[in-house]
Amino acid sequence: MTQTDLEQKRKNMVQTLLIVVVGQVGCITLAVVLASVMGGVWLDNYFGTKPVITLVLLFAGIPLSVFLMLFASRKTLARLSEQYEAEKKKISA
Repeated sequence: MTQTDLEQKRKNMVQTLLIVVVGQVGCITLAVVLASVMGGVWLDNYFGTKPVITLVLLFAGIPLSVFLMLFASRKTLARLSEQYEAEKKKISA
């Protein structure tokens, strides 16, 4: 495998990473928002505090969503870096 092949493979890996991260971020955000709304509506009906708990859970879900997105992105990036380094070692050897 030549250096050009490695660069092409790296570009493909970066594109794959972007697709995976965007998909993960979308799913995580959707899950946090749905859980906040559903849990908030249920708790508001149970306690009779119509919009209060739902709004609190939605605003509490923002930092949670950001934390989970960063965690998922870092994990995916680490996996990509490992794959890239393994390919680089194959070429060097």
